Amino acid sequence: MNRKRWYDIDPTVSRAVAKLEKAEEYIQIRCADFIIDRLKNIDFNMELSLDDQYNYILRRWYDKNIKVSHAMEYLKNAPVDVRKELALEIIDFIKEYTDYAKKF
Repeated sequence: MNRKRWYDIDPTVSRAVAKLEKAEEYIQIRCADFIIDRLKNIDFNMELSLDDQYNYILRRWYDKNIKVSHAMEYLKNAPVDVRKELALEIIDFIKEYTDYAKKF
């Protein structure tokens, strides 16, 4: 059985998540803030309970940081068209921060 991860279904989203995974942790956290900020005003069915916030299991690479984990859950549950558009923005966001960091 060939099971794809939720973000591998769309090549653009897969590329964005791969770039995010390879980014430095501080870039991941800033990108998580960006994702959450972009999606916080979009109405879709997603709730993170207090239990989810404090009792999560470190199974995936993005579970190492609770903010990154929440951002990925928001992205996962976003409408498909919004997710794809945001994936392009994530790629640009990571590139800008990586280029900026190289200057210093």
